[in-house]
This record gives sequence, C-alpha cells and structure tokens, in this order.
Amino acid sequence: MTKTFSTLLILVLSVVEAAAQPTAGGRVFIDANGNGRYDRGETLLAGIPVSDGCRVVTTDAKGRYRIEVGEGSSLFPILPAGYTMQGHRLVNSAFVYPAVAGSRHDFALVTKPVRQRFRLNAIGDIQVGNSQELEFASRTILPELMTKDSTDVNIFLGDLVNNNLALYPHLQRMIAQLPSRSYTVVGNHDRDADSLLWRQTATYSATFGSPVYAFNEGDVHFIVLNNVYGRGARGYEGRVSESQLQFVREDLAHVDPSRLVVLVMHIPLAVTRNRDGLFAAVGARPVLALTAHLHRVMRDFHRYDGRTIPELGVGATCGFWWVGERDWEGVPMALQQGGTPRNYFVLDFDGPRYTFRCKGVGLDDHRQMTVHVVGIDSLDHRLRDLRDVAPRQALITVWGGCDSTRVRCRVDGGAWTLCQRADVLDPNAARVREQNLSKGYPTPYSRRNPIRHLSSPQIWSLPLSEAQCKGAHVIEVQADDSYGLRAHALRPYCYVEPAR
Repeated sequence: MTKTFSTLLILVLSVVEAAAQPTAGGRVFIDANGNGRYDRGETLLAGIPVSDGCRVVTTDAKGRYRIEVGEGSSLFPILPAGYTMQGHRLVNSAFVYPAVAGSRHDFALVTKPVRQRFRLNAIGDIQVGNSQELEFASRTILPELMTKDSTDVNIFLGDLVNNNLALYPHLQRMIAQLPSRSYTVVGNHDRDADSLLWRQTATYSATFGSPVYAFNEGDVHFIVLNNVYGRGARGYEGRVSESQLQFVREDLAHVDPSRLVVLVMHIPLAVTRNRDGLFAAVGARPVLALTAHLHRVMRDFHRYDGRTIPELGVGATCGFWWVGERDWEGVPMALQQGGTPRNYFVLDFDGPRYTFRCKGVGLDDHRQMTVHVVGIDSLDHRLRDLRDVAPRQALITVWGGCDSTRVRCRVDGGAWTLCQRADVLDPNAARVREQNLSKGYPTPYSRRNPIRHLSSPQIWSLPLSEAQCKGAHVIEVQADDSYGLRAHALRPYCYVEPAR
C-alpha cells in the first residue's frame, strides 16, 4: 500500500465516520409574531450556545447549529440574559426531549429586559406524593408565589414529587401559571425506577425538558445539574456524571471568567462524591451553590484550591414531608429539624453580589427568626429537652444562620450585645418532641412529625438582666454575615408574676 493511498483511505474513513455521527440541527431565532415557528424576515441569532447536556456548540451567522446527540439526550439553548423561550413561563419545559439523530429543532426566543438587579426564589422539595399533598401545595406555596410579582425567577430545587410521576403534568401546569419565569431541578424522588442511568430521568425530561442546562440572568450564570447518580433501580449517590463535567467546562468557555456562577442541584455538595471535580471544572470563578434534599436549612462552606465556596441548603416547602399537626386550614405544620418552618429562600442579586433571607411559607416577609424568652411560656418547665436551659435568657433561632453569622441584640433600645451560639434544641422542635413522647401527638387525622433530639446549628443566646426579667420589654435582633444572610426581628415580651 502506497503512502498516498493510505492517506486517502484515512481521509475517506474520517469522512464516513463523521457522517455516521448521530447529529441534530436547527435554528435559533427571535419569534417576532409569537407563533413558535420561523418565518421569513425574523431575526436569526448568531453566537447562541446550544447543548445536549454534554457538548456545547454555537449558532453560525445564520442562526444555525448542528450537534451530536446521544441516547436519552435533550437539546436546549443556553439563554443569554436578554432572551427567554417564547410562550413558556416554565422555561426548561420548552427544551427538546428526546433529541433524535437526524431531527431538526428550531428554538423560538423572545427578548426580555436585562436587569442587573433581580430577585430569585430558591424553592426546595415540594415533594407531593398524592392528590392530598398536591392540594396542600396548591393552598400554600403556589398561591404565595403567584402574588410575588416583584420576583424575576423561581427555581424549584428537585423532589417535585414523592415517587408519584403521574403527578408531573398537574404540577407542571401549576408552575407554568406563576407570573415569574420558573426553572426546575431533578431530585432523587423524581426518577423512573430503571437500572439504566439515562432512563431514570426519562419521564422527568419528557415533562420538564432536561435535567441539565444553563442560563443567564442579569450578570449571573446559572448551571443546573443532576447530581442524583443512580445505583440500580432505586439506589443513588451524590455524584456529577463525566458528561455533565464536560458540559460545565464547555459551557463556561463561553462565559466571562469574572461572572458569578450559581451551581444549582438537588443533593448537597457535602455528600456529592466528586465535588472537587466539579470545582475544578468551574475554575477560579466566584461561585455560589444552591441545594435542597435534607428537609432542613443548611449552610456549608467548601475549601478548594485555597478559596471558599459557599453553599446554601434551602430547606423544604413541604417541611418534614407534609407531616405533623394540622393548622387551622388543615395543612400539616411540618416543622423542620433545626426549627425552621416550611420555607424557601429569597435571593437579591446586584451584579455579582447577593443577599438572601429565609421566607416562611404563609408568614410575613419580616418574620425571619424565632425569639423565645425562656420561662414565660407555661410549657417551658415541662419540656424535657429544655429543662437544663438556664433562665434569664432569650434563645434566638435565626432561619439560615451559621457559624459565620453575627447576631446582635439590644433590649429597649439600649446598647447592642453580641450574642453567643447555643448548643440546644430549638424550643418549637422541643415542644413537638415532648408531645410525641407523651403520646399527645399525633392527633386523629395527623401524621407524626419525627423530630429528633438534635441541637440546632442556628441558635444564639441573649442573657437578660434581672431588671429585663420583670415587666414589658422589646428585644431587637440584627443577624448578618459576609456570605449574604440578612435578617431582622422585633420581639416584645412581658414577665408577669403568676396569680396566687
């Protein structure tokens, strides 16, 4: 065989191999007339990244793209800050699944204002398992989000359902009714029971478009990942697949290195086995991680390559799985282990900077903590978990506080006092536990809330003077930290001598 013939043979085989690659293609355009189809004269968008959750390509001067697609892939554009999907307030539901080789998929975009300052609701674990729990959500968290017109984006951080995938279409339609643009994340209870990894998200993808994608809002780049790594039909561990790590690297190649990257996934990074590989893929960029899964509010800080990566575990809007005593509307209170009620987090972004606060579902925006003055409540001396707590103090549960949080208090407008962390059970959690142990809970038609004897990581103590333990007073609390938490409270209280 001559050298010339060998070279020709290699070239022919390369062309044949390239032609055999399973690819899909299409166009990205501005849908001026809103019909969802490209019409002559509508603007074709160049330089828009398009991905299948592994590879990333960009559209050419005529808005065209072509990309390899694998089995079980989705297709989506990585939306610039000034664009969104035409006609879809639940944005990722407009993504394409499945991405079939040889198919054509055009993406119809519309323009939207670019706001450097924007607000985001981070919503963990609605986790409805049946029609009754769907009704709980539709009477609590979803109406509340419908009234939040000032919010720009909602992100639902996984466990949308509790293994009941038949509820997907109903939940999808309800989220799509919200006035703000919304995105969803896949959780461990959102999967098909299948031993093949890619098929575990088939039903989710058919409803919600893709478990892996990215988008831009303001000056922030969001990357949504599926870190529920299946082990057989039901088992799983926290892990980001190699194809997703490739997606992160290829995606960020198109992102300004100074831009804040928000990593969004269901399982916390502390139990994600290859989190260092994810940090390496992100590189030296500023990062914030948003997670859920644990049904308690959590703050964590990861050290990698000499820097700190903060993580906010946002708790659950179902609380402790829609259990516990029912309130006046018949909805389970479902208090979470650290003393946080059913909740979500509100994040305010301004360029690469952000602040956040905990929002209790159904509670006033200003209610961001619990201030319990020891000894006033007549049940205090009956709670075995608080019997060793000293009198003359207030216990302050800051929803979302951590060991980096500074909590300051003052009484009656006096001098500010720096409070100290307290190693105790949250008083409201202690009350639930006592009722469980005394067989007072659960009452008929309620399910037991399995609160355990665990100290809350978000409690501080304020000592009170003898004078402050007589008569009426007001406690003011300010809580903040350099990682974004801002919280405030006013708590009037009154010590009255018991009647004789």
